[in-house]
Amino acid sequence: MTELKKRELYQKQREAIERLFLHGLEEVSPEKIIRSSVDLDDGVIHICGRSYAMPEERRVWVFGSGKAVGRMALELEKILGKSIYDGIVICPYGLKTDTSRIQQFEASHPVPDLNSLTATYELVDVASDVRDTDLVIYLISGGSSSLLCMPDEELEFDEVRSLYRQLLQCGAPIGDVNRIRKSISQVKGGRLRSKFGNATVELLAASDVPGNDPADIGSGPLVHDPVSSEDALELLRKYELDKKIPGAIIRFLEKGSGQAGSQHPYQHQHQTRINIVASAERVAESIRREAEAMGYSTCLNEEFLTGEARRAATEIAARAVEVLARDKPVVKPAALIYYGETTVTVKGSGKGGRNQELALSAAMALEGQHCITLLSGGTDGKDGETNAAGAIANGQTALDARKNDINPEAFLENNDSWNFFRRTDGLLITGVTGNNLMDIQIVLVEK
Repeated sequence: MTELKKRELYQKQREAIERLFLHGLEEVSPEKIIRSSVDLDDGVIHICGRSYAMPEERRVWVFGSGKAVGRMALELEKILGKSIYDGIVICPYGLKTDTSRIQQFEASHPVPDLNSLTATYELVDVASDVRDTDLVIYLISGGSSSLLCMPDEELEFDEVRSLYRQLLQCGAPIGDVNRIRKSISQVKGGRLRSKFGNATVELLAASDVPGNDPADIGSGPLVHDPVSSEDALELLRKYELDKKIPGAIIRFLEKGSGQAGSQHPYQHQHQTRINIVASAERVAESIRREAEAMGYSTCLNEEFLTGEARRAATEIAARAVEVLARDKPVVKPAALIYYGETTVTVKGSGKGGRNQELALSAAMALEGQHCITLLSGGTDGKDGETNAAGAIANGQTALDARKNDINPEAFLENNDSWNFFRRTDGLLITGVTGNNLMDIQIVLVEK
């Protein structure tokens, strides 16, 4: 294959792979998932197959937290209109929408700030006005753990912020990260549920966690899952955080002040209806269907992609090479699709995120394996503390970099994937999407 033909092929693959990624996002947009879950017909509200008549004494409240809830709240308000009495949702900066009946607060992600704290106190205060006869709709998506933040009163907020920063860099899976967060919180692990008393609560969750466990989505503010101080301490030691985080948090947990050490009512769980209205599986399935419509044979990985990003990249690259060389497990042209959430143990001082690190590792594993292009992107449009959703790499990426005296190994060692792809024109930039359904990897293999 001539150099010109190679360039044309990679450009074609890049356009196709970006189209597939954006198609998947559109199919599970916050607006679509709300429209498919909630309806108002002749004074009766229908939510995920259940119907609620609206007698005069019943009020409808909307609360929520997460990256997608601004857009979810706006669409919900369009459907229910004046049926909504009041409510509060907390979303990241820049994702607030123009609702009139639902109050919206902006706060920080992935590390909480004072606005996270004050907005949560305001939400809890308004929740105290909910009556037992009322209906509460709670919207939740990824990002809620940072946005909905009310630590135990014994802890200083700056200490908690320091813990959050360390958790982001330790390489722990999200389930373990959330368990540590729950142990010091007044609202996570089901503690928020008691604020709504005996009211019926419909939880509409856009999942960003492997397995779609509602106790893990946003640290499960409405799902009973207390974490003992002993469990939290064990996890901190496991990830070698016990010497890195503020000593006040360790002392707080050592004296048994964690979540399971206090009594909190969870008797309302039977009045909480949990609905997983969007997930990474749905994104991946919509991408698979579109890829088939574009003429690709498809292979959708059925297990969540987890573990270190570098290891996951090696496994994905090996499967792509198998397709290229032997037409196994599918024939070329092929689209391989993965979903999940990898981790990165940060040791360098560079800039990047787990998707860019995965793509850089894949670029090295695919070096010289022509006709293969990989995309790894976060569905929220923000990979780590960067302006990119992820990155795109192909069999030529590392080769071209070396020709320009850009050493892929050095950038990877320094966790500096953003600067690598900035210099090689591989960044995937979508802008913040207002959604959060974990990460997607797509690999295209041509004949």
